Amino acid sequence: MRVPPFARYQRLLASFGLLLSGAIIGSAVYMSIHQHTYNELYVQLHKVLQENENLTSDIANLKKTKNNQTLVNVVNVHLLPKNDTDIFSDDIQKEIEGDIKSELKVVIGQKASFVGDAQPLYERMITQRTYFLHDKKYVVQVKSIVLIQTELTIWITAEEKKT
Repeated sequence: MRVPPFARYQRLLASFGLLLSGAIIGSAVYMSIHQHTYNELYVQLHKVLQENENLTSDIANLKKTKNNQTLVNVVNVHLLPKNDTDIFSDDIQKEIEGDIKSELKVVIGQKASFVGDAQPLYERMITQRTYFLHDKKYVVQVKSIVLIQTELTIWITAEEKKT
């Protein structure tokens, strides 16, 4: 039996190897683009669900106190970076704001005059709170609390605590 010379199949084998490596590289590029797009959609979905939850709770609170204009209807929380190097991702920012907002749900439905007098109490409730998010610790400080008519707005700063 005669064995055919390898030189005859050398170009065919090189072409097949080039085709196979192109397919592998192409599929890797396609998967990276697909994963990036999926991640963007997930972040958008998380934002929309959080916004929907906030609007639903705002509607429920407004319905509860629609006939009484002297009660606090809405609590807004805004997270500001402590300095230029502390920039948080949207997920962490929304989670911290949501946690503070859920702690201050007791304010909704109370008289605005009582809430105005008890601002130091609410400030102490929030200040020096530690939150564990994504395996990191964040310490929250209150920058200012403002009560305008039926809306309580709180500006806070958060700092990642190194341990």
